[in-house]
Amino acid sequence: MRVKDSLEYLSESTRQAILHEQTKRYQIAEEQDLTARLLDPVFIGRAWEQADELERTVIRLFVTKATRGFFSKRTWERETAKEHRHLSVGLTKLRRLGLILTVRKMWSEIGYLMPQEVREQLTNQMLPEASQAFVSLSKTLPYYISAGRGIQLDLFGLLLFVRDNHIPITQKGSIHRRMSQKMLPLLSFTDEHVKGIVIPPLDQEQREGFSLTVVLDIALRLGLVYREERELVLDLHRTKQWLHQPPLVRWEELYQLVMEQFLPHGDWWEFFIQLMKQVPVEQWCSIHEQLRMLKEAGFSLPDNAEELIVEQWLHVLLGMGWIQLGMDEERGIFWRWSSLPRLSSEEGWFVDPTGAITIPPLVPLLDVWEISQFCQLQFDGQLIRGELQARLLQSYLAQGGTEEQVIEKLRASCVHPLPESLVEVVSQWARTARQIQMEPYFLVRTAHAGFMEEWREIPDFRPFLTQVVSPTTFLIPFSQEKELIRLLRQFGYEPQVLSHIASASKELQPLPNSHAGNKGLLLIERPWDGYAIENTFPEQNEQIAALPKMWTKHFQSYHPQSMRDLFKRAIELKLEVEIQQGGKEKLRGLPTEVRLEMGYWMVTIAGQGGKQCYRLDSIERVRIVVPEYLY
Repeated sequence: MRVKDSLEYLSESTRQAILHEQTKRYQIAEEQDLTARLLDPVFIGRAWEQADELERTVIRLFVTKATRGFFSKRTWERETAKEHRHLSVGLTKLRRLGLILTVRKMWSEIGYLMPQEVREQLTNQMLPEASQAFVSLSKTLPYYISAGRGIQLDLFGLLLFVRDNHIPITQKGSIHRRMSQKMLPLLSFTDEHVKGIVIPPLDQEQREGFSLTVVLDIALRLGLVYREERELVLDLHRTKQWLHQPPLVRWEELYQLVMEQFLPHGDWWEFFIQLMKQVPVEQWCSIHEQLRMLKEAGFSLPDNAEELIVEQWLHVLLGMGWIQLGMDEERGIFWRWSSLPRLSSEEGWFVDPTGAITIPPLVPLLDVWEISQFCQLQFDGQLIRGELQARLLQSYLAQGGTEEQVIEKLRASCVHPLPESLVEVVSQWARTARQIQMEPYFLVRTAHAGFMEEWREIPDFRPFLTQVVSPTTFLIPFSQEKELIRLLRQFGYEPQVLSHIASASKELQPLPNSHAGNKGLLLIERPWDGYAIENTFPEQNEQIAALPKMWTKHFQSYHPQSMRDLFKRAIELKLEVEIQQGGKEKLRGLPTEVRLEMGYWMVTIAGQGGKQCYRLDSIERVRIVVPEYLY
């Protein structure tokens, strides 16, 4: 879970308490809000540098053992069984600093979560220098699986297909096999790239056409398409927003989504991903060296770590066009980030007199989307090739487009003047399209001719009476519907708007971006599902704070029942006690057992001289000793 999503559940007072704790601990000014503070690498670096040994141990556990930064309370207690009392102190300190948050299920089961960006920054503090794995290669190495042209282009082609085709969905929520067979050739991302994915429950998915399932899942999660009844539908408004994003922003959003959904998590995986993030674009790296560095830094890796990282992760990135892979003669594997998906859009296309368009990879995708309405597009590696076709152009004009718009859209991103012969061809096709025109209009019908005679005398109504069909009927464009209804009501009329007409007009309105949170086709479980962030600022040491103050502050006598409770609580918390028997010196040790023996209550205490048993009725005074580090 990301920092922003985590903190929105905390009240302002809880946020301020955390900020105050950070300020007190690190002597820093409270100029940032809590979100900015936890996203600041400088602050996280300071938190690591100034962490005490208990805190560092807890951080290492959350970074190396907690799946996606999450521990249930039960798992946490199991991982810390040998030093639970001490490490709970470190956990509480980190919770008070906001580096770890408390989560809770509806039925009170507790867990602990380190937000993603915090975990990533702390991981960086523990990693060796990435440059140790950098290599210089004189040539690009071949690899047995080809790279994809780019997930952004695969998604683009898929969105065009969804826009232009009716795509039914089965009762189980999947795409019909016949339609899947038509969609698979649209992608350069293949089943070969995803065959290594074995994350439960994805390992149960059908493997044929699985690459299409992954791409559709991404499109659904981005809100670019959505399910409407039994059909897959394009969200045109959200799609144009996505295409309008700068390439780097689009890449980062996609990478984050893919990493959260399809990367195996836990143990050493996060370390390798963070090591990858430190590598500059176009810099070749040795995978063997990177894994060796992790081992030397003390991280535990399986024997087949190289095989796992390549098949389950790097092949996915290769298919999405984000990295290149190479293999040398000794079958050593190397990788590097590709710069193309993240470069700024700055190129234009080339148009020849026949209507053929050559579109380089850095042309803004939104411009390509605009001309796709009257051009047939095909992908040729990183290039897109377009062909201006009479059928598509006439269809575009029939839907309300104009000849001028076609010329302007072609000219807008063309790196040279449009050929005059092509402009003439567009004009000729447009004239052909206009020979027969069909346009959608509303029919307005009145009860008698007197209404229209009256309206002709009122200037406000005249713009609506340009297409009179009969003395009692006239036509208006869809765009005038709402204004005419408002005008009629202003003059005291109440028009009857048929429901199917109203719904037809809604089809012309852009859909709100309400599908961005849709679930994808794949159900991928996260360890904190079912938990919610708890709005709490923990006491310095919750367990110690819950002890009666008399038990820790006063050396005194107690009722037999109270004394038994005191010893039992000390045993649970693994805290030492100080006792004194009548006329004897004080003794100090760790109680290990309270039991009833031959009618007497006995306590076993482990002290300097070993374990000794004492009758409770012989102990005159007692208190629990709380070490200073717990305060």
